[in-house]
This record gives sequence, C-alpha cells and structure tokens, in this order.
Amino acid sequence: MRFAARLALACLCAVAAARMAGAQGSEPTDFAAALDRSRAEQVDVLAPTAFAQAAQAYETALKDRARGRDPERVRARLQQAEAALKRAELAAAGARQSLSGLIETYQDALDAKAPKYAPEDWAKAQERFAQAMRENERGELRNAQRRAAEAEVLLREAELTAIKNEVLGESRALISQAEEARVERHAPRTLLAARRHLADAEQEIQRNRYDLVLPRGLAAQASYEASHALYLADLIRRTLEAEKGGGGLEALILSWEEPLTRMAQNMEIGAQFDRGFQTPLRELNEQVQQQAQEIRRLKLELEDREQRIGSLNAQIERLDARLGGVSQERIALQRRVDAQERLRSNVARIAASFTPDEARVERQGDDVLVSLLGIGFPPGRSTIGADSAALMEKVRSALELFPQAVITVEGHTDASGGDSANLILSQDRADAVKQYLVTHFGLDPEKVSSIGYGEARPVATNETTAGRARNRRIDLLIRP
Repeated sequence: MRFAARLALACLCAVAAARMAGAQGSEPTDFAAALDRSRAEQVDVLAPTAFAQAAQAYETALKDRARGRDPERVRARLQQAEAALKRAELAAAGARQSLSGLIETYQDALDAKAPKYAPEDWAKAQERFAQAMRENERGELRNAQRRAAEAEVLLREAELTAIKNEVLGESRALISQAEEARVERHAPRTLLAARRHLADAEQEIQRNRYDLVLPRGLAAQASYEASHALYLADLIRRTLEAEKGGGGLEALILSWEEPLTRMAQNMEIGAQFDRGFQTPLRELNEQVQQQAQEIRRLKLELEDREQRIGSLNAQIERLDARLGGVSQERIALQRRVDAQERLRSNVARIAASFTPDEARVERQGDDVLVSLLGIGFPPGRSTIGADSAALMEKVRSALELFPQAVITVEGHTDASGGDSANLILSQDRADAVKQYLVTHFGLDPEKVSSIGYGEARPVATNETTAGRARNRRIDLLIRP
C-alpha cells in the first residue's frame, strides 16, 4: 500500500511539475484561450464568482511576470487561476442542469436585445439572475431556485418590453411627435387611425411575442398614418394661413391637379377638371388597367418565346442523340437559337440605354424598331439640332450592335399643318437623319434608306400636346 501511495504521489508531482514548467512558457497564452472559450460558453455568466476569481488570478500572474517577479509566484497564480476556472466550469455545468429554464429565458431576453431596448428592466432582471447563479455556485440550491423563479419573471418582462420597443418604437415616436404638434386639431381621423394600428400591434405582441409578422405590418401602418397626419395638419395649417390673404385653397387644388395633368399627358389622355377629379381619375385608372393587361400579354409572349427556344434546344439534343454528332440541321438550329438570344439581349441593352423621353425600343419579329422621340428639329425644318448630339451618340452605340443590319429611316409628323407639307417635311427629316448616319457613323449608304410618312402613321392622339410630341418622331427600323 505504501508503495502504491508513493507511486501515486510521484505521478501527481510529475503532473504538477509539468504544468508549472508550462506556466513559465506557453501557459499564459493557453490560459487566455481557455478563458475565451469559457466566455463563449457563457461560463462567466453562469458562474460569475469563480470566473471572476480565475480572471483576477490570471491578470495578477501576468503583472507579476511583467515585473520580473519570482517564477514560482507566477506559477502559483496561474495554478490558482486554473483551479478557479475549473470550479467555474463545474458550477456552470451544474447550473445548466438545475437552472436550465432560467438560462433559456435569459437567452430569449438576449435574443430580443433587451440590453438595448429595455435597459432598465434588463438591469433588474440581470441582477436577480446573477444572484441565482452565485447562490448555485455556493451550493445553496433552494435559494438559487427561488431567485431563479424571480429572475425568470423579470427576464420575461424585459424580453416583452424589448420586443415592443423594437417593433413599435418608430410608430410610438411619430405619434408622440404628432401629439406634440397638436395634429389632432386638423387631422383627427388620421391620427386616430395611427393610434388604432399601434394598439392592435401591441395587442398582437402581447398575444404572441414570437410571431411578429402581423405586428410589424400594423406598426408600419401606424407609422404611415402618423406621418400622414403630420403632413395633413401642416398642409391644412399653411392653407388656412394662406387663405387669410386669399387664394390659398385654390392654389392647393391646382397643385393637386398638376401631377394628374402630367400623368394624363404621359398616357395621352386629355384631363379636364372643370367637373372635378372623378372623370380624369377614372380615365387614368382605365388606362393603367389597359397597360397592366398589355404587360401581362407581353409576359405571356415572352414565356411563349422562351418555350420556343427551349423546344429548339430540345430538337438540337435529339438530333445530337440521333446523329451522334454535328450535323447541318443541328448547326442551323443552333444558329437560330443563338441569333434569337443575341437579338433579345441587344434589344434589352438598347432599351436600357435610352430614357423614356429619348426613345422607345421594341421588337417587330426579327427586326428592331427604335422610335427617336427626343431628336430635335426646328419647327418646320429638317436640320438636326445640336442638342441632339448626345442622343445620336446613343444611336451610334445601338447600331454598333448590328454591324450588318439594313436600316430604314422613317420620318413622321403630327397632324398640325397640311398633309402635303407634312409629307415633304417628314421625308426631308428622314433624309437628314440618313445623311447623319452615313456621314458621322460611316454607315454604308447602300444599307440605309429613308422614307417620309407625314401624319399617316400616328402612334398617339393628336388632341394633346404629349400625343403630338410622340407623333413627331424618327423611327429607325433595323433589320439584322
């Protein structure tokens, strides 16, 4: 027995000697890494007393070593730090078993960013949580369980407060701003709507704090209504003040008509407000519905074309499988597929290069039509204005995508003036653009032709200014 005891003692001494030897070399850095790992595992939170002792002993060892103190003293401090960290890890493991509900609640509050959005509630809850963990370290399990129950209640309150503040903070601030600005005098219904949405959002959070999709939507609506109320109240106040001098309400109504007038012109509708807003709004709505329907049609057409391209690719694969390699049919199909994809890509690129006021780009089968709306001619003349230089440079870039194309320049006018004069003017302008393409862009004159259509091919109504502007155009029909 004595021999066995001596042998065990010798082994312990050898282990201790090895650890002390390491303390002088790599031990401080190793222990620092151990501290970081423990922090990552929340040992500092679950066993605050022992972890603080470990950290303090480690700091003291570092200071002693830096001052050149006795190495034995440094090793002793590091051993104290190791022992304290071991106690902390054991206590943390015990807490995870006996206080698992509290730890989960603590993490939920952290996930809700309680330290940021509910700092006061969090401070109270964290203090009670720390008390429970310290009592658990001391082995006072009954007291720890009692403190844990209290801490859970406080943590849940902090979590709920944080969620509400994070989700509802902006809308609460806007409503408070509206109340301070006495918005209720001028926009009571809108402010009431903001308050109602806010209350509904808070009620939804109270009902289920972990499903925030609906509360976030309600809070966003509350923020919008509060901002809307602030705007309305300010607008009404300024209008009432202006009305004291006369004309305030008239100016307000005219300011409402202006954007509607612009929208109507862009959609080629003659907006008239002598009978109110309802007729122009109805016409605008009908036009929007028609355009939405056209967009749906174009999407279907695009899908159909993509299906056709897919079908061509499938034919290519079948030919490859049947013929076991390249064939003339396969090459022809592949060329068709490549040409369609290249054309689609080029059209998209050209369309993106122009603003809506400069040009409109569309496909006509395998051809491309570029309607130059922004090209400038003096009234009744065919000289291209200097202000069109930037636009024509974009035209150059577009045509470079089709180096072998045949191009037809089409001239068009609006319905103002006589038919014969418009026909001549449109031809002269088409000729001028053709000459520009040949002279400035170096295009082959054999591949560029020009024709004038006068007012015969309108693309918009001639009853409005915007419509007539669209009709006065130069079309470039590009045949790749």
